[in-house]
Amino acid sequence: QAPLCADVVFQLQGGHRVFAHRVYLATACSRFYDLFTLEGPPEALGEGDGGSRDLSSWGRGFLSLRWELVADP
Repeated sequence: QAPLCADVVFQLQGGHRVFAHRVYLATACSRFYDLFTLEGPPEALGEGDGGSRDLSSWGRGFLSLRWELVADP
């Protein structure tokens, strides 16, 4: 439910979550590499849209990206 070292969470329809590691995703798929090398999150995540970005133009399966700070385990 809450893995300690995952740095990516996929939020699926129906509320299911899949935890992953971006280094593995980026080396396995160039699309994930592109995604993770996008410009980083805004300086203040609490303002405006909360660090989200529309990815619907990327094609099926990518809707949006949201940066969120979490406590380091």
